[in-house]
Order: sequence, then C-alpha cells, then structure tokens
Amino acid sequence: MRKVLITGGNGFVGSHLAEKLEERGDSVALLDLAFNSNTERLGCEKIRGDVADYGAVKDAVEGRDAVFHLAAVSRVAWGEKDPFLCWRTNVLGTLNVLEACRKAETKPILFYASSREVYGESLYLPVNENHPKNPKSVYGMSKLAAEKACQAYSGRHDDSLPVNRVVFRFSNVYGSRRDLPERVIPKFMMKALLGEEITLFGGEQILDFTFIDDTVEGILNAYDASFDVGAAEKIFGQDFHFVTGRGISVADLARTIVDLTDSPSRVIQTDAKCFDVRSFVGDPTKSREALGFEARVKLEDGLKILREEIAPTIEAS
Repeated sequence: MRKVLITGGNGFVGSHLAEKLEERGDSVALLDLAFNSNTERLGCEKIRGDVADYGAVKDAVEGRDAVFHLAAVSRVAWGEKDPFLCWRTNVLGTLNVLEACRKAETKPILFYASSREVYGESLYLPVNENHPKNPKSVYGMSKLAAEKACQAYSGRHDDSLPVNRVVFRFSNVYGSRRDLPERVIPKFMMKALLGEEITLFGGEQILDFTFIDDTVEGILNAYDASFDVGAAEKIFGQDFHFVTGRGISVADLARTIVDLTDSPSRVIQTDAKCFDVRSFVGDPTKSREALGFEARVKLEDGLKILREEIAPTIEAS
C-alpha cells in the first residue's frame, strides 16, 4: 500500500483519481481549499489548505510515496481576470510542492498536471511533446513556468536527491458532473438540456477533448510505471500527452450536443477571445508507447454519458 497525496483533490480530475486509487488499496489524502459533494463518498483524509502556504504543503507531503499536484487556477479566463492569483497559485504553489518533496524523508515521486496551453498556437498538427512552447494566455504562461520549476528541481541541490517528476499535459478533459460548469462541454450540455441559447466565442477553434476515464487511466499507467524500476528511469523527467489525437471545432461540438439532446437551443457565434488558442490536436504516440495509454472513449459516446449524468439533475430542479 502506497501513501499518496493529491493537491486539488476535491476537483474534477483529482476526485476521480482519488476514487480509483482508493479502489486499488492505496492510502489517499486530499489537500484542497474546501470539500464538497465531489468527494463526499471518499473516506480518505481531507486536508483543508492552500498550496500557496508552504507550511500546509510541507505537512501534507511528509510521509507520502507519491504526490499528484493538480491544484491550480484551472481556467484560462480566470487567469486573464486575476493574473496575480493565477501566478501565485500555479507557480508559487508548485514551488512549495517541489520544495516539500525535496525535503521529505520519503522522497515522493511528483506527478505534475500541466496543460496543452503551454504550446500556444500550433505550428503543426498533431502537436507532440517537443512542439515549441509559446503560450498566449496568463494561465499557459504560469503552467510553463511551473514546468520549468519542476525541471530545475530535477537536479541535485546541496547533495540532496532530485525530485523525480513526471509531467502530464491535459487537453480539455470532460465527462462528469464534477467538472466546472463554466467549461465548454458542461456549459454547452447544460444550455442544450435547458433549451437555452449557446453562445460561441469564435467557434472555429479546433480542440482535442479527452474523456475523464481515459485521462485517469493514463495517470494511473504513469503512476504504476514510476514504481517499476525498469520503467521508471524511462519516464522520470518526461512529459506526456493524454489526448485522443482527434479534433473537432467548437461550433461542430455545439451542434453535436444540440442534436444529441434533441434540443431547440440556437447556436450564436460572436467574436473569439484574444487569449484563446485557435487549434490543438495532440499526438498520443509518446504516451502510448511509453505508458500503454489509449483514449478509448469516442467523443459522441462520452457526451452521451455526460448527458445521462446531467439530465436527471435538471429534471429534479
């Protein structure tokens, strides 16, 4: 049994990951600002704290075998609205986790949740992990800075061991009521089920949407490999996409959801936001070859699953 900490453990990805880890028999602790229905079924340790508070992070990390650092200001729009909070949480928070891992006696492996936003506009498709990094949003810049901090902590410091780390670059994860309602798929799904107008900011953007179960499976594959002596040396210090390799425009996504819900909703297009990336389709080759990752859930099937989860809550309200 391994002892695991998940920062941002009450969040969308963190809560689903925690459930899977508990099912496997690991001892899980969650660190987050607050806890709600996302984690009400979890009986694990729940620690209220801010990743920007080094003391809280240090205490939470001590004694762990692995740390999944998912806590973040996690929306591009929020980073534009409050850049200071975005930098404070995403960069200082990551530095605190890194320093706590470096000083912990157990030398936990760090799994850092980054984003496709670090690339900015795609120079080619599909985007692989070696694509140039030129983020265009505050959020993307903060994620890239945190990745650089992880890289810096991979070396020895004052004869201490490096922090063994693996970086995940997520791409538009979806598929559960626990997702933030402001994100594109849950927002479109809710609007369609209510018959309300769906507003697109642009709509031509091509994006790669990954179902939550596939994302969590990729994380767990990396987690297992990191404790396998033969495999670990090949993945420490590496970054991995958990993507489908298939893109869809935001406009087509909206129309697909309207059709899937048999909704009367009208789709209205307005101007795109200046910080939105116009196209991203990820290359899953590296994670498939190194981790055995495969995105199995097709977008339409994932949308049907989400529809069945959300629809009853609307009918009951």
